[in-house]
Amino acid sequence: MHDHLGKIWQCNFYDGYGEFGGKDFYELLAEMNGLGKDRDLGIDLWYSDDPFISPNLTENKNWKYVDQSPEECPDQGYFYYEA
Repeated sequence: MHDHLGKIWQCNFYDGYGEFGGKDFYELLAEMNGLGKDRDLGIDLWYSDDPFISPNLTENKNWKYVDQSPEECPDQGYFYYEA
């Protein structure tokens, strides 16, 4: 997960709860938009009609930030594996 200032939060295994390298996506969203470290305000902002800048989710360490929100997962981040 990358912020607009170039900081990266990396995790080796994503467990589907919006946390990357010890940093919560919605908390970072709130911080990036001047709302402090308030996860609830980040969630409110995400689902509002207000404009905002968003963290980028990528597997590329050399990623250059773009002002684009990640797509929502219809399964809420749960991964289904075929047997």
